[in-house]
Amino acid sequence: MAGNHFVASIDIGTEKIALLVAEKDDDDHLRIIGHNVCPSKGVRRGSIFSIDSLSRQITKLIEQTQESFGVDLALFRVNISDTHLTCIDGKGKVPVNEFVSAEDLESVLESAMAISTPTNKEKLHIIKKKFTINESVVVDNPMDMEAQVLESKVHIVTVSSSSVRNVENCLKQSNLEVDKIVLNSIAKSQAVLSQEEKNGGICLLDIGAGVTSYSVFQEEGIVHSGIIKMGGDEITQEIAYAFDTSLEEAKRIKESHGYAKSISQSDDQFIDFTQGSKEQHQLSSLDLSEVIEEAYLEIFQALKNELRHHNLDTIIKSGFVLCGGGCEMKSIEELVRGYFSKRVKKGKIQRSRISGLETILTDYKYAGSIGLLLHEGDLNKAKFIVSNGGHGVMGKLKKAFVGNF
Repeated sequence: MAGNHFVASIDIGTEKIALLVAEKDDDDHLRIIGHNVCPSKGVRRGSIFSIDSLSRQITKLIEQTQESFGVDLALFRVNISDTHLTCIDGKGKVPVNEFVSAEDLESVLESAMAISTPTNKEKLHIIKKKFTINESVVVDNPMDMEAQVLESKVHIVTVSSSSVRNVENCLKQSNLEVDKIVLNSIAKSQAVLSQEEKNGGICLLDIGAGVTSYSVFQEEGIVHSGIIKMGGDEITQEIAYAFDTSLEEAKRIKESHGYAKSISQSDDQFIDFTQGSKEQHQLSSLDLSEVIEEAYLEIFQALKNELRHHNLDTIIKSGFVLCGGGCEMKSIEELVRGYFSKRVKKGKIQRSRISGLETILTDYKYAGSIGLLLHEGDLNKAKFIVSNGGHGVMGKLKKAFVGNF
């Protein structure tokens, strides 16, 4: 069943691995035809620490999916979450002889991409932003426009080479081939953000189990991406410490009774839980909500510091869109809204390019996998110009302009 019209993705997280298979029609619309999810192993804080453990989980997941849905899978899009990622804006500038040609576009983009990286890092994404003509007019596609000077800007995301090799080796050990490796937050932006939201200045906030990632967008595209080394696991650990219970019991309490924002005294009630050697105890739901809120605020303080450090806080005029398991907590929108004094909403899958079971399209566990299926827009990191037949300079450049983050 597999072929050129099928796309598969694996979203590797600290807590779960989600797999999707989609069929692509002639209009590039995707229809999800296979899905599966399983617990993750060999991943800590979003990074792979045991290729063997993770590879075994992926192999088992794929075998189950192939058997259940009758597909034969080998080529995958996969995500990456690297706490050592960096973001750089590359700029290019070339003179133009009257009208912008394909050669001018090639030169200016090559110039913008020509940024050296440390030996232990590599360019994961090179995302086209805008072009500027004569140092004043900003356009999406300057082809055939009259100009004396053409400038370009690209957004370059670099990650550690070891993180990339770990992902590749993990899939290779499962006898799979990597189609694309995509930064987790960029993939999810494809799934839950509209172009209108990106244009208005917005921050996608993804609170996962191991890390919290964020990406800021405004009209010219992606502005910055970053990762904070805290996530939902920190919330669980704080609960376990505060009430002297196991991580497993703390997670159960969090998911069953937790509120991100402290509840009022009038809403207080007692919650049964086990402590130590299975001794039954009770705790106050008010006390629980205070512990949870304090843990979330530590994450948000780190995020606020990052945004201020990169001068991004004034760009976020349209507020925050939330995704990830850590944003499934009750009253999380209220807490983020109050802390940042911005508009806040939960992310929902953009349905214009993808369809499938409603239970999949509304399940936060699959948002990353959906984003991987939808991902497009990178400029080729090696050489984006080819010269054969109808797929020459113009054809390839046209494709480069399709995705504008």
